[in-house]
Amino acid sequence: MPLLIKFIAMPLYPTGLAVSLGITGIILFILRKKTALWFMIGSISVLTFFSMPFVAQMLTLSLEKPFFSKSLPDKSCSTIILLGGAGMPVAYPRKFPEINEAGDRIIHAARLQKMGYGEKIITTGTSVGSFRKTIPEAVHNAELLIEFGIDSTLIIKELYAKNTHQHAPNIKKILDSLGVSQEVVLVTSAAHMKRSIKAFKKYGYTVYPAATDFTSGPNFFDSIYDFFPAEWALRLSTAALHEYYGIIGYALLGWI
Repeated sequence: MPLLIKFIAMPLYPTGLAVSLGITGIILFILRKKTALWFMIGSISVLTFFSMPFVAQMLTLSLEKPFFSKSLPDKSCSTIILLGGAGMPVAYPRKFPEINEAGDRIIHAARLQKMGYGEKIITTGTSVGSFRKTIPEAVHNAELLIEFGIDSTLIIKELYAKNTHQHAPNIKKILDSLGVSQEVVLVTSAAHMKRSIKAFKKYGYTVYPAATDFTSGPNFFDSIYDFFPAEWALRLSTAALHEYYGIIGYALLGWI
C-alpha cells in the first residue's frame, strides 16, 4: 500500500510532471505540432519554476515556520520518539551505518536524551522500497545512537512501521506494554513535523515537537541567484510537495 501510494503520486511531483508533459509533447508532435509545443513549454516551465530557490524556500517555510519558536516541555517525558528517514543502512560499500540529509534527527534525539527530556528513545522503521534485504532502519538508527553515547538499554526498536501513519499505532502498543503514558517528545525534520503531529494525535498522544533539520528561514530573498534554477532547490521543492500531498492524502484516508 505505501509503495502503491508513492507510485501513484509520482506524476504529481515536479520531475514526474515535467516528464509526463514532455512525453505527451513528443507523442503529439507527430499529430499536432502546435499543441505539442505547449506541452513541451509546460514541461520546461515546471522544472524551471520548482528549481528556483525562492520557490523552494517559500514552499518549505510554510511547513517549518510553526516550529521556529516551539519550546520543549519544562518537564521530562518518559519517551523520546525518533522517526525514521534519517539513516543509511550497512550495505555495500558502506561498512558502518551512516546518516543522510535528515541525519540531524538522530543527533538531536541523542542530544535531548542527554539533556534529560526523556529517559528512553524509541527508534522506528523497517526496510522500505529496497530489492535487497537490509536491516530495519530502527536497528541502524539505534546503532548510531549508541555510537553517540546513548546507553543501549534505553533504546527500544519498533521494527515494522513503513510510513508515518504506521508509527503511531505501533509505538502505542510498545508504550502500553511498558505501562507508560503517551506524553512524548517527537523528533523529526521540521518540514515533516506537521503531518507527524497530526498522525500521532489521532491515536491520543500528547506531543511535544522537537523539530530539527530546518531547511528554510525567514530571509530567503538574499541574492539574485535565488531566482536562478538550482538542483538542490528542485529536491527541496519536491520534499515540500511530498508533505503537502501527504497531509491531503492522510486526511482523505482518515489517518489524521
